[in-house]
Amino acid sequence: MATAGQLVEDFEMFGVALEDNKLVEKCLELCNQYGIEGEELAACWVSFSSTHGLGAPSEDTMDQLERENLAKRKKKTISHTPNEGFKMYDATTLDSLGCDNADQDEDLLAAYGGTPTIQNKRALTPEHNSSRKRHVGPARSISAQFSPATLSPSVATPSLKYSSRTNSGTVVATYGDVNNATWTADPTFTPEVKSLALGGEVPLTESYKYMFEKVRDAGEALDDAITVLADQMMALLGQEEETHLRVASNERVCAVGRVCCDSVGHLNAASVLLEGSRSASGAATVPLDLSRLKQYSLFPGQIVGVAGVNPTGNKLLAQELIPGKLLPPPTNPVTISNSTGCVQVVVGCGPFTTTDNLLYEPLTDLLTTIQDNPPHLLILLGPFLDAAHPFLVKNELSETHEAVFSRCLRIITSALEKLPTKVILVSSSRDVCGPMVYPTPPYSVGVGSGVTCVGDPALLDIQGVVMALTSTDILFHLGKEEISFPPQGSDRLGRLTQHILRQQSLYPLYPPAEGMCIDLEQAEMHARLPSTPHILVIPSDLRYFAREVEKCVVVNPERLAKGLVGGTYTRLELHPPSPDTHTVVNSINAKVVKV
Repeated sequence: MATAGQLVEDFEMFGVALEDNKLVEKCLELCNQYGIEGEELAACWVSFSSTHGLGAPSEDTMDQLERENLAKRKKKTISHTPNEGFKMYDATTLDSLGCDNADQDEDLLAAYGGTPTIQNKRALTPEHNSSRKRHVGPARSISAQFSPATLSPSVATPSLKYSSRTNSGTVVATYGDVNNATWTADPTFTPEVKSLALGGEVPLTESYKYMFEKVRDAGEALDDAITVLADQMMALLGQEEETHLRVASNERVCAVGRVCCDSVGHLNAASVLLEGSRSASGAATVPLDLSRLKQYSLFPGQIVGVAGVNPTGNKLLAQELIPGKLLPPPTNPVTISNSTGCVQVVVGCGPFTTTDNLLYEPLTDLLTTIQDNPPHLLILLGPFLDAAHPFLVKNELSETHEAVFSRCLRIITSALEKLPTKVILVSSSRDVCGPMVYPTPPYSVGVGSGVTCVGDPALLDIQGVVMALTSTDILFHLGKEEISFPPQGSDRLGRLTQHILRQQSLYPLYPPAEGMCIDLEQAEMHARLPSTPHILVIPSDLRYFAREVEKCVVVNPERLAKGLVGGTYTRLELHPPSPDTHTVVNSINAKVVKV
């Protein structure tokens, strides 16, 4: 039997307040009379009030609910009793029967987007669904108003560990001449920002059909990647044409192929295979002997050039290895000048809320900092609602995913609506409100003026300064699969970044990391670098850094929220290029700051 306290809580879960004691007694009377729980009565009221356009519940409206809904339902139940073998069923025991075949068919049809028939729409009413949920697991109701006031206490409780931090505003990494940097934007100057195409002719601007990729098309995309780099790397090997991987020869041969693993586990020095292109080797594979190399760094999917001997045609003894080829820098002119002043950019990457609530406290603190010192451009990389958040994994939300996501966007737009700062949102395949495929299309939600959505990855032109961005943690994925010799070689983070630039791809790993769903055709068009960018932003769970790699300023801003604690973000200052060197990397300042 329902109690007064439990009944009030059940209604509050639906955003309905029962403040009158007489009204609570009336609801208890209905629960006892019709043998239903408080949650079912609350769900029934929400459906009834929305249908009839009613406001807050009262004794009169509850009488109306009884006459038009509860009483009719009880009569319907009694009228079907003789057909059930003289066994009585009421609203509390009806679900123990299970749905009949017709109801099951209608539920299945509705789950796949079909329209239920009129006679079986009863199975999809809120009161029916709420009663069924009690048999599945803990009941979690969706707020009808989607306001923070309806959040459960666990979701809306401020994070004590985050609020007790003492290092807010601490600069933890720098690049360039930060001592002479101003870090202040000229409000009269509005920099021009354009979205550039990556491997294709146009940037990714809308959703596409995925999960329809054919094996043949995927194979062609993989083969094209080998062919493109082969034409560039053969010149470095000093040979015009590739040699078939399976041709036996005691003389020096040169070939280009993709690194593969011949076993199920991780790549190791004894399991390296080289897969050639269709045109040069008929897509044949050959084991690669690395014992004669003084150093190497390899990962699955890497396209390399190899020079060596193949005495038997069954194993290629590598004597020289080309790990990739750098592209030239962008050719477009940089239009930042002393008259326009430097361009100020702030970059932050999600998750934007701690794992013990969904209040977005780190994001709010970042926006407060921006209000005090607004930049020209704010770039926020997803996820904005991480699919791995504990509340989503445990299904502990009292509002829809879209409502939480919209609330996050409202926090951003309302905080910056009076500022001249442009906002760019980069999508993420980890975001529960977007397609979990890579490349990831831009968010399709409605955003305010001054906010632009781009896909993942993205290429931006900021007054001629080209910036490549991705919200995917490619550094971490590469680090788990890479092998290198000697083990204590060069700087690991710099080496992983070199792989991205030399492979000319923002996700060169193949097969991809577990949990990554890649459309290879789309990746060929929207994940390949057309040139070596001036700035590369690659957020990762690995340690933050800002450094120059292969004449490119590479920044890892880490995450704005890391578990229960706050993370970091990055400020960039883009100066006019030096008239002596004309190099952009020497005119960029960067600092990584604790939120």
